[in-house]
Amino acid sequence: MEKLLEKMRYYIFWFFDSFKKHKVCNHLKDIRFVNENYNSKKAQVLIKERSFKILNHAKTTTQFYQKYKDVNNLNEFPVVNKNTLRDNFEKFQSTVFLDNKYNHKVSTSGSTGTPFTTYFDINKKVRNTADTIYFTEKTGFKIGYRLLYIRLWDNQHKRSKLSYWIQNIAHHNIFDLKDVDIEKLIKMLENDKSSKGIIAYASAYDAICQYLDKNNSKPLSCNVKSIIAISEGLSSYAKISIKKHFGVSVVSRYSASEIGILAQQLLDNDNFDINWASYIVEILNFDNDKPVKKGEIGRIVITDLYNYAVPLIRYDTGDIGIVDYDITNKLVFTKVEGRKLDILFNTKGDLITSHVVHKICLYNGIKQYQLIQKGKKEYLFKINATEDFNDEKDLIESYKKFFGEDSVITIEYVDDIPILSSGKRKKVVNLLELDI
Repeated sequence: MEKLLEKMRYYIFWFFDSFKKHKVCNHLKDIRFVNENYNSKKAQVLIKERSFKILNHAKTTTQFYQKYKDVNNLNEFPVVNKNTLRDNFEKFQSTVFLDNKYNHKVSTSGSTGTPFTTYFDINKKVRNTADTIYFTEKTGFKIGYRLLYIRLWDNQHKRSKLSYWIQNIAHHNIFDLKDVDIEKLIKMLENDKSSKGIIAYASAYDAICQYLDKNNSKPLSCNVKSIIAISEGLSSYAKISIKKHFGVSVVSRYSASEIGILAQQLLDNDNFDINWASYIVEILNFDNDKPVKKGEIGRIVITDLYNYAVPLIRYDTGDIGIVDYDITNKLVFTKVEGRKLDILFNTKGDLITSHVVHKICLYNGIKQYQLIQKGKKEYLFKINATEDFNDEKDLIESYKKFFGEDSVITIEYVDDIPILSSGKRKKVVNLLELDI
């Protein structure tokens, strides 16, 4: 019965896509060709053509890029970041897509502690869907399989029950990973005999594996075909334990809400396969906007070839990495850094997910933030905010639910969050780690 439902969902998905002129299918074919034939003349021509189109579109339809109307080379455009876009957002919006009812709103908590909201036009949203299908298939997952998704489920990610059923998604909130929650998850996975995939924050796998190891669990029989880690760096412990308990190799995915899937680890090594079909990737110096040599670490800067609603040209992601040639002479990420969060404890000493920090993005007026656990019951929020922020009391009461009613939470207003030597702003710091 499960296999039949899987096939039905697979064919229903592509049946509906056929009524939309095979938009997802056509994008998927293109993504496969460019990424798997990256060094071919045809693929390079396609990338160059798309780069020219998005640059020309930005110059002619956005206020910010009008001043670069005579510039044709990508490396002559300015490097921008979340602060640039947030402070000048109207100037980045294309007049062609302004207030288009099909625009899709996307928000991010920001890997550097800088919240940000942007929009995808409808074609970018379809491209994003095709990117997701392509990279998920590479891990062994197929449309129609059951998907367990463990993440922060805020309003932008919530869907109707019918939508979850059609997409065959079982969603689980990252905040619910106590032992009792994990026990229920494991039972659900073992009782559900359908083919499954899991996508979760890397820290969720640490919690799940620690629970299984603590309970001397035998290898699970739950028909999991694919496991993907998102948002943070994956620990070597989680890699080994996931393989032991689930019988499947886990891969890390490098993505950003405001952009899409940028790269994903290969199953057979630690390199990240870059999504050249949808983005141009540059690695730039920390001190200037010049490219580093292949094999050297630098800032990851992205040009999105498909978002015409809000063009992102030479967008500094806030992450750092290394691009080099692999054995097939293809450019891949050999290193991606900057998404690891410190762990947090509540006032009882229980480990809690660092992703509680994302809840701060529900408050208006916060430009940058950093959460510091100073003691067993002491927590400090450093906040760079505008005059619109006036919810200090509500924020403190909200976070007492996570840390404990006996927690002491203070807020310090700052003009900026200090940058680390890595070029990142760390959004969660635990000073207790020195005492552990």
